[in-house]
Amino acid sequence: MKKLLALLLLFIGLHSYSQKQANIWYFGQNAGIDFNFTPPKALLDGELSTLEGCSTFSDADGNLLFYSDGITVWDKNHLVMNFSDGSSSFQQLLGDPSATQSGMIIPKPLSDDIYYLFTVTDQNSGNGLNLYTIDMSLNSGNGLLIDENNDGIFFTELQGGNWTEKVAAVKGQECNTFWVVTANENRFYSYLIDENGA
Repeated sequence: MKKLLALLLLFIGLHSYSQKQANIWYFGQNAGIDFNFTPPKALLDGELSTLEGCSTFSDADGNLLFYSDGITVWDKNHLVMNFSDGSSSFQQLLGDPSATQSGMIIPKPLSDDIYYLFTVTDQNSGNGLNLYTIDMSLNSGNGLLIDENNDGIFFTELQGGNWTEKVAAVKGQECNTFWVVTANENRFYSYLIDENGA
């Protein structure tokens, strides 16, 4: 009986702390996969159409929040997400869907609402590595791209010029941190994301 109780408590603990932010993927030609089901369920309602890089993010319960190909962001209803000034993000972001990782989403540590979208271009476009901020508390929970610095510009250019198509992220050694890492020619660049932002 003790073993059964211990197993039950372990299962409840693991289930209550499960993180399902990567349970839904949208990619390719309007395709997707929902890993909230066993076996996973095919999705055919995606709006993005790309042969290469894209990124999707869900909440801790596995519910879709938004996805991007690096030039457009779609919300959980598969509608193009707007900027907080009312303009559309449709093909307005500085990524490139022909880049191998054109958009990467990182949650702001200790925030339930703020997400960072890093966009990268292909090697020839010259748009570099850029950062966008998404606030999911806005637009009735569907999110908006915001001007986090209130400077009238909705992105931060982290590195300009011709850039490699690669960007990756890893959890930091400190509990609530991430490192975003990219490379250009023979140089590596890393950006810390913590509770203070990116």
